[in-house]
Amino acid sequence: MATLIINPAVCCGEEQNEQKKRQRPRDMSLAEPPHTMEIAQILMSLLHAWGLDPDLDRVCESKLGLLRPMVPVCFGVVSRHGHMAVQLPSWLGTWVDSCAHIPGDHMLLTSNLPPELVAQEKLTRLFTSKLHWELSTTLTTNHLLSIVALANTLMSMSNASFVPEQEVARRLHRPTTRTSSWGGDEEREEQIAAQQAHIKQGWSLLATLHCVLLPDKVVAAGAKSFKRPQVEMLARRWQHHCLEVRDAAQALLLAELARLGPKGRKALVDNWAQYLPLYTHIESINPQAAQKEPAEKLAKDPEEEFEEEEEEIVRKPSSIAELKRKQTTAVVLLGVIGAEFGQDITSEGAGNKKRKDSDSRKSSIVEGFTLSSSNNLARLTALALTHLLLAPGSARLPAHTPLRRAAVDLLGRGFAVWEPYLDVSHVLLGLLEMCSDADKLVPSMTYGLPLTAQADSCRTARHALTLIATARPAAFITTMAREVARCASAPAGAPPPPAALALQRGRAEVLRGIELLIDRMHHEVAPLLVEVMDIILHCVDQSHLKSKGLNEVFPAICRYNQVSHCPATRRIAVGSHTGQLAIYELRAGRCQSLAAHSGPVTACAFSPDGRYLVSYATADNRLSFWQSSAGMFGLGAAQTRCVKCYSTAPMADVARLNPARLARLVWSSSRSVTLMLADGSETRFNI
Repeated sequence: MATLIINPAVCCGEEQNEQKKRQRPRDMSLAEPPHTMEIAQILMSLLHAWGLDPDLDRVCESKLGLLRPMVPVCFGVVSRHGHMAVQLPSWLGTWVDSCAHIPGDHMLLTSNLPPELVAQEKLTRLFTSKLHWELSTTLTTNHLLSIVALANTLMSMSNASFVPEQEVARRLHRPTTRTSSWGGDEEREEQIAAQQAHIKQGWSLLATLHCVLLPDKVVAAGAKSFKRPQVEMLARRWQHHCLEVRDAAQALLLAELARLGPKGRKALVDNWAQYLPLYTHIESINPQAAQKEPAEKLAKDPEEEFEEEEEEIVRKPSSIAELKRKQTTAVVLLGVIGAEFGQDITSEGAGNKKRKDSDSRKSSIVEGFTLSSSNNLARLTALALTHLLLAPGSARLPAHTPLRRAAVDLLGRGFAVWEPYLDVSHVLLGLLEMCSDADKLVPSMTYGLPLTAQADSCRTARHALTLIATARPAAFITTMAREVARCASAPAGAPPPPAALALQRGRAEVLRGIELLIDRMHHEVAPLLVEVMDIILHCVDQSHLKSKGLNEVFPAICRYNQVSHCPATRRIAVGSHTGQLAIYELRAGRCQSLAAHSGPVTACAFSPDGRYLVSYATADNRLSFWQSSAGMFGLGAAQTRCVKCYSTAPMADVARLNPARLARLVWSSSRSVTLMLADGSETRFNI
């Protein structure tokens, strides 16, 4: 991994060096406070591309407290093998002549300085705004990673400004301190909030300049060429162990891919598709990838191997190690392109908004990641990502590596593209197995502690599950319900299959996903309420339902009027989208299905004593009372029958009303129920 080297002192004269030696500060003692913010101020001041945006430069100096360098800043890289490459500017006449042609857009800032400092400042702007970005793609990549990561970190902090008086106010501010006037407190809070907003906006503008606008700004400044960041270096840091570097690499890679356009992405896909390893679900079928590596290669640190840097190489790989690096880079890079720029698969029943979004993306779709493509690159990429998820941990592929985390993340991001080529059950169960210990490991994030490799994998798998569930809620629910039914139908004495173990260990994550879908996609879950209830009853602790109601054990599902729980008889009723009533008898552990209505059930409710169940549907405008012949205790084969039925008046403008709030059933006594419709009408019915 290359390290970015910044040396602003190499261009100082001998007299300045001697003066710095005489003024060298004493060594810091452990009793002194840490100088984290001072170091961050120096780094950001040196990394910022001064001279490209005068307005942003003024914001950086006045609001953020950055210091404009007065001497040329030298940048270089140190390789993982200890070799250093640094570009030094010259103080010869050619540089001075170049300074004379710099536009005088900052003369107001330097008009009061001595002439020699003005010349130095012009030279600094020439080097930082133009020449520095023409040196090396590796240098550009490391520079942008550094400044974007630092800017995002400072933006996430509260009032992180380097202006001295603002920094003192931030450190001394106590929210609990009261003054004599409540109005003064409110005014002070408003000022602090406005100040924090300006500071965060400043860091956001700085990050945007270097992440999105930098190439155009550099070219506009008169640069002959801009060395773009290397997409392969950014791809290898897609799941870097440092979260700040990871976020910066992802933002830079997506910005660079968007900047390349459809033709550039097509050329990139064609260049890297040859290195994509061909996998089945658990083993490689690529003869080159299946060759054994020397023992010293297997013992290599996976973090270093995944992050090892290289210039763009067009020639064929000269060793197995180089081939492996190219294969890992190809998997991530093609996975990113397919996940972010290949999503042209839309459901037939999608709304106009989805169709417009799909139409706007057609111009950026990469050939090879569509269902109609001949080479079907999406299938090969999906198989490679699935292999990295499901392959057991080994010396060649440890259980927790950046490459495996990248595959997990990309499976979640591009699930709409990969779904036709995946075994969704295997993918979901693999993710559940990976994040089964998330509650024990991930909470360390709350305290700002560094993530371990296992905790990072749990966090990534949990995020992938969330992306899959929200992208395809029906696929997520039906797949989980199918696995639940498979576990329930297994023989009693037989050992549980691996799928049942994964589902049992990950039941907390399944419930979290179901609750998330109910919160965010309430209407999409409504047609699958019976399947959702199957999943919930399998994952929750059944002993809790003995003493508590369903609204306490899993309150999210009780937001639907089609769900009712009777604690007295320990039964749960769910009205389905097909007009069926599913009655779960928790004591007996069985479910009974009734053909109740000709259309979707709008609402159902148990009577307080549990003797009756009432259901209503707007499709047939009918309200029915049901009674079970087995009594209250659920003994024997329960026979539920309709004991009374009423016809109701049709509701006006049903299509314009919220389907989740069309009707509600409220029992006023053990034999009387009130139907409350969305149009405001209320009707009482007696049994």
